[in-house]
Formats: sequence, structure tokens, C-alpha cells
Amino acid sequence: MNTRNRSYLLLSLLIALVMSFASPAFATGPAADAALAALARQKASALVSDLGATSVQYAVISNGEIVLSGNAGVYSRTDDKPITADTMYGIGSTSKVFTATAIMILVERGKVALDAPVTEYIPEFTMADPRYRQITVRMLLNHSSGLMGSTFRSAFLYNDPDPDAHDTLLADLANQRLKAAPGEFSVYCNDGFTLAELVVERVSGESLTDFIRHNITAPLGMANTATPQDAFDRSRLARTYAKALDDHAVVDTIGVIGTGGIYSTAEDLCRFARIFMNDSEAAGAGAILSAQSRSAMAAAEYAGGIWPVQSYSSIGYGLGWDAVSSYPFDYYGMEALAKGGDTQLYHSTLLVLPAVNTAAAIVSSGGASTFDLIMASELLQQLLESKGLLTIARPEAPNSKPAAAAMPPTLLGHSGLYGSEKGLLTVDVSADGRLTVTPLGDDARPAAT
Repeated sequence: MNTRNRSYLLLSLLIALVMSFASPAFATGPAADAALAALARQKASALVSDLGATSVQYAVISNGEIVLSGNAGVYSRTDDKPITADTMYGIGSTSKVFTATAIMILVERGKVALDAPVTEYIPEFTMADPRYRQITVRMLLNHSSGLMGSTFRSAFLYNDPDPDAHDTLLADLANQRLKAAPGEFSVYCNDGFTLAELVVERVSGESLTDFIRHNITAPLGMANTATPQDAFDRSRLARTYAKALDDHAVVDTIGVIGTGGIYSTAEDLCRFARIFMNDSEAAGAGAILSAQSRSAMAAAEYAGGIWPVQSYSSIGYGLGWDAVSSYPFDYYGMEALAKGGDTQLYHSTLLVLPAVNTAAAIVSSGGASTFDLIMASELLQQLLESKGLLTIARPEAPNSKPAAAAMPPTLLGHSGLYGSEKGLLTVDVSADGRLTVTPLGDDARPAAT
């Protein structure tokens, strides 16, 4: 299945779930506030009752004010303890936006250049592929570095913030080749952000944890944001449950901070979102990043290199962002910045509408970031409708039927035998835009086409 078709299918799932939720009636004033709160309770309850979440925490910020904050589910299956606004959750890959912000802070200080090679900041970075010298800092943040993907030795553990994957990344990369020429195309790549974490540390002389605290969370008053490297009360973390351990309660810890290791709350993520809003100067968040840097992070980075003609898609990378144009807000001509994150047990979404100085954040124990994104999108759409900011009807779902796209000739030679941690696969790339993946075994049937 080619990239465009995968995007269509994921978008189809998102749209189908969004459209399955009934929208509350148009209202203004106190009635609008009550309607938004009721919608949030409905969505959060559905995530718990129908979609596997143990708990959900949500918040919406508009023009500098937290206008909605709440939760559903239980803090723990055994402890009689409520979820509060300062109950913390792992945000997974939403951490990547923090890492990209840290890089941009260093860019503004003249200490990092986005289009300089990574080797300028980490001279000992090397790979078993001479093209590694072409990898720039920008490519780490827009997923176009060509790195294989995820070097996660002991990175995703329970009750153990092991930094081994961070500490040994350079040694591991030294034995790896690239899967594509740097800048050729963007494919999600975790190692790029761990490498970006190392750039921040080498240039600043601080750990990423300390750099984020000194330059982002402390200035913004984000008192409920930390990493596994921080000293804080772990009982403040919403409980997670591992099926592999007979649903025993565990602390989900990620050793690669810049890739996915930050803990936060929905309200704190909304405070972080103020950096990217048009009123950031008035909010004081403009001291974190300039308008130029915010614009750079929101640029359509994904459109560089080889990329199929895009219509509606759930993927459209900026610097750190999963998408810089998100359905249905692009239909209204409105910029929408989205980032989701999933650890083994925690999930999160941050959705920011810069032009209207509004954002929604959803974090959950259990569930999935895709479901969190659907909830965030519905809440913001309802809020904007109640304010009269959306003057046209909600758009119909786009045609989500997968459409064939011509395969770039440079990719036709990539058919063959591949291996992963799950086994051996045969991959067939055809000129009509089809990619067929078949696992090798006694009953070999295509896993995806």
C-alpha cells in the first residue's frame, strides 16, 4: 500500500469516528459553554466505555484562558483517588514538538543552523553509509533524514527510566545504513528526534530535560510537566495497566526523552500551545519563539522530495508536527497544527489553531492518540461554531476510497526480501502504485496491499 493510500485509510477511520458522534445544537454564551462541557463529557466517557481507556484528561484554551478542563474514568482500578487537573500522563511522541522547539530556540540564539549538517554539532556521528554527512538538523525534525527509524534498545520499559537507547544511539547508528537519500522523502523516524536531542545537549551543555525546564516549562508556568529524569512524585502519574503482566499497574517510562519521554497534563499542554498562537506575544509565550520560528515549524516540510499529489491526508509534517493542515479545519481555510503520541500505555494529542488562539489537548491512559485527536477536533469545532467563527456548514467527508498513484521509478527497484523484529517479509513494488507485503511462513498471505 503506497503512502497516499495509507493516509486515506487512516483518514477514513478518523472521519467515520468523528461523523459517528452527534454534534450538539448551536448555542452562544453560557449555553455554549454548557454544550461544550457536555460534549467533552460525552466524548471522554466514550473513550473509557467503548475504546479502551482507563482514564482521560482534557482541556481547551482560548485567548489565553483555560475554558474547559475535565476528565473521565478512574485514576486507578484499586485506589479511591480522583483524577485532577494536575494528574500527569505520558505524552509519547507529542514530546517531539518540545524537542523541535528546543532546536528552534537554539536557532534563534545563533547556535544551530537548520540546514547545517548534524556532524557540525556532533562530530563523532558516523554511519556505514557515506550519505550520512548530508543529514541536516532540519531533516531530523521533518522525518526526511533517511535514518532507518527506531533504535529502541531498553527504551520502552516499565518502572525503569533506562537511558541506554539515548546513550548508545551514536554507536548503533555507526553500524547502520540509510534507507533513503537524506531529504528524498519524509517517513516517520524516531531516531531523528533522539539525534536532535543529542544536538540540543551538545550545543547547550545541558540535558534535554534541563533545557526544556529552563527555557520552556518554567517560563510558561508548566508546573506539571516533567521527564523520567526529573525528581517528582510518581504517584501523580495516572495508573497504566500492562496486559502482558496480567493487567498489573506499572509506570510507563521512555528512555528517549526527545522522542517520547515527557510527562504532562492536558492543561499544561494547552499552556505550551500558546507558543504557537498568533497572540503569543501578548501571552508572554512570544519570548520563547519568534513569529519567524513559529512559521518555520508550521511550514509544509512534508512536500519536499518525492511525495504523491496530496488531497486530504492525516499526515503533513512540519518541524515536529505530524500535520500542519488538518481536516476539517483546512476546509475552512484555517491552519491547524496537530501532534499525537503513543507509548505502550499512554496516549496524547495536541491540536492548535493559531489564527484563533485556541488549542485542545487530550491525554489518556489506554486508548489511542487517534481517538484523542478525534475528540480534540470535535471540541474545537464545537467551540468555534459557538463563537460564530465557522460561518459555513460542516464539510462532508471527503472521498476516502483509496486511489492508485503512479510509483516513482526510483522506487521500483526496492522489491525483495526484508527482515524486521517480527520476521521475514517479501515486498513487491509495482508500477501501478501498489506495494504488497507478504510474511514468509506456512500460510503466506499478503499482510497489506
